[in-house]
Amino acid sequence: MPPSAPPRNGTVAWALGFLAYVPIPFVNVLVAGLAQLVVGLRQRRHGGLAAVNGVRAANWGLTQLCWPVLMLATFAIGMLTGTPSPTGDGVLFTPVMNALMFTMIGLFLVLGLAQLIYAIVGTVQASKGARVGLPAIPFLRAPRDGAR
Repeated sequence: MPPSAPPRNGTVAWALGFLAYVPIPFVNVLVAGLAQLVVGLRQRRHGGLAAVNGVRAANWGLTQLCWPVLMLATFAIGMLTGTPSPTGDGVLFTPVMNALMFTMIGLFLVLGLAQLIYAIVGTVQASKGARVGLPAIPFLRAPRDGAR
């Protein structure tokens, strides 16, 4: 008798969060977020716990993808509202935009720490067959009954 397949529980979608630690700044967050989104959504076809944990991982991936978009938008606004530097080698941000950019960079570092915690906790909880209960922006809803 062939061995049965291990139960599907969405672990892979959470484990892909570790891609955020590939040493390519900003690209790593995009890759990890997209991987969690795509693989998390693919877990829906397995139904049950895999669908629930997969959608939660996908929601975390989307939440994580919001940050680089917000940083890019903040940087673009800073460039548009800034003044050319006297030496001609860039743009001087307004004091408010300087403070906002430093805040955004600091919060990006906090996001990196949160990603590490979420990847560890989500992977461990899912691998134990539990529902992952980490908070994220609920962009997507899991199936109501956990089925397909």
